[in-house]
Amino acid sequence: MRKIASLACKILGIFFIIQGTNVLSSILIYSVSTPNAVVHESLLNAIFSLVYILFGFLLWIFSGKLSLILTKEEHYSNEGSGLRSVDLQRVLFSVLGLYFIGHSVPRLVSALMSMYPMNGISTTRVLFSSIGIITELIIGLGIFFGSQGLVRLLDLIRTAGLKR
Repeated sequence: MRKIASLACKILGIFFIIQGTNVLSSILIYSVSTPNAVVHESLLNAIFSLVYILFGFLLWIFSGKLSLILTKEEHYSNEGSGLRSVDLQRVLFSVLGLYFIGHSVPRLVSALMSMYPMNGISTTRVLFSSIGIITELIIGLGIFFGSQGLVRLLDLIRTAGLKR
């Protein structure tokens, strides 16, 4: 199970690296093709894509440690090497939470970085525009750390007869 969790983290890391590289190449093409573009905006967009790439590399590097968090050794016995659906669901919920975290962190960093040079726009206005990003981050953290509870809730709903 840990190998599957580690592999899922690595695949998600590759996804974020590809996304960041794609955005960075678009920014570079735009910057080269329009020499009169505002340098500050290009720099913010470059930081945005670099955060994506950094998060992808961190997912790849720490996939082993994350797989320890995603799986618990206490559920396994020596007699069967089968994959339990509960464990797989927990890993999948955790990886989904990591996706939401990885999707929101670069956008939140970009929004916070754009707050710095803006003298005319109030901080509260930028924070209000970032409510969706902050909500996505909180939901991602909740799904990641509450994956065991979500699996239990799903099992409770399934046994209650709500899903036919």
